[in-house]
Amino acid sequence: MTLYKQLYRSPLGDLSLVLDAQALHGIWFVGQAHFEAGLVKSPVAKKTDLLARVLDRLDQYFQTGQADFGEIPLADRGTAFQKRVWSYLKEISTGQTVTYGQLAKALNVNSAQAIGGAVGRNPWSILIPCHRVLGSQGQLTGYAAGLERKIWLLKHEGVVFSEQKFSCNDTNHEEK
Repeated sequence: MTLYKQLYRSPLGDLSLVLDAQALHGIWFVGQAHFEAGLVKSPVAKKTDLLARVLDRLDQYFQTGQADFGEIPLADRGTAFQKRVWSYLKEISTGQTVTYGQLAKALNVNSAQAIGGAVGRNPWSILIPCHRVLGSQGQLTGYAAGLERKIWLLKHEGVVFSEQKFSCNDTNHEEK
């Protein structure tokens, strides 16, 4: 299987899109933690129907704060546990947030840290909205692409939160 790569210029920096003819393998902010994890260097993407749909949805998202990514086929990636977590993340509506604890409880998992590990390895930034997961008191915690981006994405989607519930000085960009 040949993988292809396309860069997308977003207001938050370049996103790397990796796909094959059938499915999207990931969307990462260039340089983020777990960037293109497990994927080999890929040639530039050919213009395909799938690529056009992904680019269109990203344009829509960055213009409006909303987009329907549901019809984008995703590659089969991750462990069974990670897939459970990522599936739940897809159900978090635009403008809504959950805490790691709420996510752990909903999935009947005893460890919010295990949830954080799976959230942090989500290979589909924005499409699977891991930026909508907050700390136990609703505070902003680490984000693989950086807290500044997490803050921007949440504000772009209309999430209202207390300014004292986050610090951009947090140097740990791994999900917690």
